[in-house]
Amino acid sequence: MTKNVNDLFEEYYDNHNLDESRYSHFSKKQLVIEAEYMHDALQNILKYLDDGGTDLNAIRGEVMDGIYESRI
Repeated sequence: MTKNVNDLFEEYYDNHNLDESRYSHFSKKQLVIEAEYMHDALQNILKYLDDGGTDLNAIRGEVMDGIYESRI
């Protein structure tokens, strides 16, 4: 039997005890904002790497911005 996408998400959520996640109390809007910031940060890192970037400090800065920017 093939599982649908929602079942896979439910299974992952349950198997990893995500009711205890630091994000479990966030609203849907807050989670969407977090996801968008992280997506943008990852896209920026991939573009930087595709353009030949090699400076780990630049990558770290982008990661830190993605993690913390939405909470400023």
